Amino acid sequence: MRILLHAGAHPTDEDKLFASLDANAPLLAKQGIALPRVQSYRRPLRQAMMQVVKNQPAVTARQTLMYGMFQDKTNIDAMILSMPVFFGSPKESIHYDKFFPDAVKHLERFCQIFPQDQIEMFFSIRNPATFIPASMVAAQAPHMNDILKGSNYMALRWSELFARIHAALPQIKITVWCDEDTPFIWSQLLRNFASVSRNQAMANGYAIFAQILTPEGFERFKGYMQKHPDMNPLQRRKVMYAFAQKFARKDVVEQDLHMTPWDQTTVDQLSEIYDHDVDRIAELPGVTLIEP
Repeated sequence: MRILLHAGAHPTDEDKLFASLDANAPLLAKQGIALPRVQSYRRPLRQAMMQVVKNQPAVTARQTLMYGMFQDKTNIDAMILSMPVFFGSPKESIHYDKFFPDAVKHLERFCQIFPQDQIEMFFSIRNPATFIPASMVAAQAPHMNDILKGSNYMALRWSELFARIHAALPQIKITVWCDEDTPFIWSQLLRNFASVSRNQAMANGYAIFAQILTPEGFERFKGYMQKHPDMNPLQRRKVMYAFAQKFARKDVVEQDLHMTPWDQTTVDQLSEIYDHDVDRIAELPGVTLIEP
């Protein structure tokens, strides 16, 4: 069985991804992909992973989890599990100059529970310049070091995380996208989960794009799309960029960085490092980067 694991990161898509996938549940079912309720597995899976003994398959744990999600259903070819804090809470996201230093340990335990299954990991990354303050908000942490734990924020690289995972668990396929691109690639991302062609219409395909536009702007966008239904993906993307430039909500696209001591120069440096890091991710073996 294929297991498509949405593992985070926490201050990115969170449960918006599950909501949009749920809107496409009939299409997923046609593809043989199950979307169990998050309440049926998040806590039981975390508990099962804590009880796993190193290097020993946890066959009973898998059986218990599968029954909790599907009861006696057996005709399941694939399933999507969404756990935005799979690698840890916001306060556990950075240590030793690394993102999620315990990521491999968590995935190894997951693989012990599902030893015969084909596991694919899906993960959204974010510019550290906004990831760190967003993590502070999520953790209700008043001080930046509550998140950094002495780490050098200039040394943080998402590419290191994925290289580390691939080195330890090369059998896991990794799909990555940037949170900053999410409004423009949401429908493409949903298609990747559903394993359908790029021309397949998806419900909620513009759900995140709608959140960054003013209500008037999104209504105009929908009207424009209805008048031009035959655009290819590249043309649709260009239209989205044009509407975002004209109708973007400033309270959404402008990041609040007041919780950090950084000036604009520091933010620009972090952003440049992040851009180079994304280029590095695109070259990593075993990793697919979804880009606009």
